[in-house]
Amino acid sequence: MTTITVSFADLQKLIRRKLPADIEKIDEALQYGKSQVDALEKDELTIEIEDSNRPDLWSVEGLAREIRGGFGTEKGLAVYEVKKSNLKIEVDSKLKTIRPFIACAIVKNVKLDDYIIKQLMQQQDKIDTSYGRKRARTSIGLYDFDLLKFPLYYGTTNPNENAFVPLTFANKLNPAQILEQHPKGKEYGHLINKNKVYPIFMDADGKVLSMPPVINSDDLGHVNENTKNLMIEVTGTNYEAVQNVLRIMAISLAERGGELYEVKIDYTYREKDITPNFTPKPFKLSIDFINQRLGTKFRSDEIAKILEKARYGIKKISRESVEIDIPSYRTDIMHAADIAEDVAIFYGYSNIESLPLEVHTIGGLSQINQITNKFRNLCVGLGAQEIYSFTLTNKENSFKKMNLPDGKIIELENPVNLNFTCVRNWIIPSLMDFLSVNTKKEYPQIIFEAGDVSEGLETKRKLAFAIAKSDTNFTEAKQALEFIYKSLDKKLEFKAVEHASFIPGRAANVLLDGKVIGVVGEIHPQVLINWRLDTPVSAFEIQLS
Repeated sequence: MTTITVSFADLQKLIRRKLPADIEKIDEALQYGKSQVDALEKDELTIEIEDSNRPDLWSVEGLAREIRGGFGTEKGLAVYEVKKSNLKIEVDSKLKTIRPFIACAIVKNVKLDDYIIKQLMQQQDKIDTSYGRKRARTSIGLYDFDLLKFPLYYGTTNPNENAFVPLTFANKLNPAQILEQHPKGKEYGHLINKNKVYPIFMDADGKVLSMPPVINSDDLGHVNENTKNLMIEVTGTNYEAVQNVLRIMAISLAERGGELYEVKIDYTYREKDITPNFTPKPFKLSIDFINQRLGTKFRSDEIAKILEKARYGIKKISRESVEIDIPSYRTDIMHAADIAEDVAIFYGYSNIESLPLEVHTIGGLSQINQITNKFRNLCVGLGAQEIYSFTLTNKENSFKKMNLPDGKIIELENPVNLNFTCVRNWIIPSLMDFLSVNTKKEYPQIIFEAGDVSEGLETKRKLAFAIAKSDTNFTEAKQALEFIYKSLDKKLEFKAVEHASFIPGRAANVLLDGKVIGVVGEIHPQVLINWRLDTPVSAFEIQLS
C-alpha cells in the first residue's frame, strides 16, 4: 500500500468536478483509482492507494485521470502527443555491465510552483523506492532543460575524477567523496561502488548533470519555480521498467499542460532508441472469460463501454470478443484477469448481483496436519515447550553458525531485512536461536517446533526437538525420539554419521523402514560458541511428510 498527500482543491481541479468535503463521497470517487481517504485536514488530503502494482496511480495526476474516466468526463485511451526533436544522448559501452539503460523526455512550458514541485518529488520518491526497488532497478532525475547543452553523454567516470557540487552541498566533491560524505551517497553508494568506474551524466560542455542513481548536481539538476522547461531522465538495470517510469513521470507533467518532446538514445551495444514511447499494447479480450470470472452476462458492446471508462482504447467489437489497446502506462496488466478486475471496478462491485455461496467440500485437517498434531502432543508429553519461529531466516544462521559450508537455499531477491534473506532448509537453527536469547532462563530447557522447510523447490514438514542442560547427551535425545515413535507403534534404526553440526561420534542418521528421515546427536561445541551458549544441547530433526 502506498500513501500520498495532495491538495484537495488540486484534485478537484484535475478531475474537473467539485466534491463535497466528505470522506465517504471522496472515497466514492477514489474507488476508480483503487484508493481511499486516510485523512482530510483543511485542504490536505492523504490518500491510501491499495494497489502496489499501479505506479501510474501514485500521483494526483494519475488518480485524476482514472476518476475522470469513472465519472464519464473523459473516456477511451488518453493520447499524449510527443513532438520530434534533434536532441540526442550518447551512451558509453562500459555501462552495459553497470547500469545499461536510459530514457529521457523533454517537457516544455511547464508552470511550476512549490506545490507541483513537491508533488513531483513525492512521485519520484515513491517510484524510486517501490517500483524502482530503492533505485536498484530504476532511478529518476529532473533537470532544468534550458541549462543543458546537447548532445548529452551518459558514460562512466573514475571515482576520483569529474568533481561536481551535489544537491544540498556548497562544495565540489568527486564521486568517491560523494559516496563517503553525502547522505545519498551513503544510502545508495552500494549500488555502484562494487565497480571500478561509476555512471556519470554530462552535457556537451562536460558539466555534470548527475551521478546515477545516487545524486544530481546542484546547478543543472536543481528544479525550482523559475524552471519553465524540464528534462526527465530515468536510468536503470531493466529496460522495460526504465521505459515505464519515464512514461509515468512524463504523463504527469503532460496532464499539467506540458508539451512533450522526444530524445534519441544512441547506444553502442543495442539498437538506438527514441523516448518516450506511448504506443499502447493490443489485447484480444474474450467476453466469455469476463462473464465467467465476474458471474455476469455482459454483451461485448457493454464491456467495451465499461473499458472505455477504464481508459482502454476500443479497436474492434465482435460477439465473442473485444479487441482493445492497453495504455502504455499500465505496467500491471499481465493477464485477462487484470482487465476483468477493471471491468468490475468501473461497472461497480455493488452493481454485480451476489449469489449464495455454494460449498461442495467438507472442512477438516489435512493428513499432514493430523500427523503433525500427533507428534506435537507426544512432544508435550515429554515435557517440551513448543515454539513458533519464522520460516524466513538468513544464511549465517543456517550454515555458518551451524558449522556448515554454504549450501543451496532459496534466497529473496530484495529482502527488507538482513535477518530474513532466505527460506529455512532445516529447523534446528531456529531452536538454537531461541535458546541463545533465553540464556537467563532456568535449565533444563526442552523445546520443539513442527513446521515447514524448503529443500530446493520442495516444501517439507519437519519436527525439531532440543534439550539444553548440563548433562544432556546423545542417548537422551535418542530415547526421546524412540519414545515418540514407539507410541506410534513404529521402530526406528540409527546409523552413525559425521555431521559438522554435531560432535564427531555422537550423531546418527534416523531410519524408518530403511529410509533416512532425519538426524540426532549432541550439538558441536563450536556451534554452541557461535550461538553464545554455555550449556550443552542435544537435538534431533526428522521429516514428518
